[in-house]
Amino acid sequence: MRDRRVRPRLQYANCWEDADLLLDRIGDIEGKRVLSISSGGENSLSLLCRRPGLVAVVDKNPAQIFLFELKRAAIRTLEREDFLALMGYAGSRDRWETYRLLRDRLESAARAFWDGERARIEAGVVHTGNTAVRLRFFSRFVRPLIHGASRSRELMAPKSEAEQARFFRVVWDNRRWRAAGRMLFSKPAILAVSPDRSFFEYYKDGVATHILERTARHLSSTTAQRNYMLHYLLFGGFGPLVPHFAREENYGTVKGGLDSAVTHVGDVRTVLPRLGRFDAFNLSNIVEYTTSESFQALAEVLGAAANAGARLAYWNVLVPRGLSEAAPGIFENVLDTGRDRDVPDKGWIYSRFLVDRRRRP
Repeated sequence: MRDRRVRPRLQYANCWEDADLLLDRIGDIEGKRVLSISSGGENSLSLLCRRPGLVAVVDKNPAQIFLFELKRAAIRTLEREDFLALMGYAGSRDRWETYRLLRDRLESAARAFWDGERARIEAGVVHTGNTAVRLRFFSRFVRPLIHGASRSRELMAPKSEAEQARFFRVVWDNRRWRAAGRMLFSKPAILAVSPDRSFFEYYKDGVATHILERTARHLSSTTAQRNYMLHYLLFGGFGPLVPHFAREENYGTVKGGLDSAVTHVGDVRTVLPRLGRFDAFNLSNIVEYTTSESFQALAEVLGAAANAGARLAYWNVLVPRGLSEAAPGIFENVLDTGRDRDVPDKGWIYSRFLVDRRRRP
């Protein structure tokens, strides 16, 4: 009889959330227990720089866990330059051969998955997620119609805050840019990446308008000059800028901490009761993928799994969901960048980054 099991599909090949901001605000996690949503895997790896006792990496999509396990095995096996080449951060002509050198370090399920993904491996895995594919399309076919490569490099060139703001206002922010932004952040484009229609219930005057406003603030700031996410949008690659965990100063620390990471496939609400209590949480933006009722239930599950004083860090893109707002008796807010707008966030399309703290019972 033919096997009818559905093969898991990789949705995110990268984390498009700011690891520097996460590490700056999640608190002291040295020797402590941390739960982290896998997503693209990078931010879970970045947490290892803080030398936690345990990072439990969780995702309900097995393919995202397999991605984390691939990156972990590659870091364990390869020097940094070879890792960057294999994953697609740098060029390479022999990625499949490199993969074959490390595949035996993978668990059987992850190995079977990646053995069947030769095209992704050869293309450079980090370029094959839904978001990356659409950003590369923009950089190749749309951005050249708005601004050339030299002007795009000028946008990201070092300059003062005032000069950056003036460059965006006078040179960059033309009609073609605003039209392209309305296309990039249109309802069909967002649904193509994340088919959750509840995103649009909160912005009756248009999602694109709100994201363009946040984009204008970010591109007017000096934070944009070293933003690898912006570089990917403009040029279709990371260039000299790479995510936090893969930077030269962090790679060795991450490599040394790999044994602290364990993986679990499943929904947070069902996995957490089996894993014990935690001192910190990286929740990515999972709170948006809930109804009002299920979010309340999630808040209670997280409250039960959080030690007193634990910090829970997460992002909202469009749906405003805060744990301290839903369960003020359990959580108190520490940071909300929707309110504290001076806090820089390289993931500028997010409406806010929140850190809540577990109250003492």
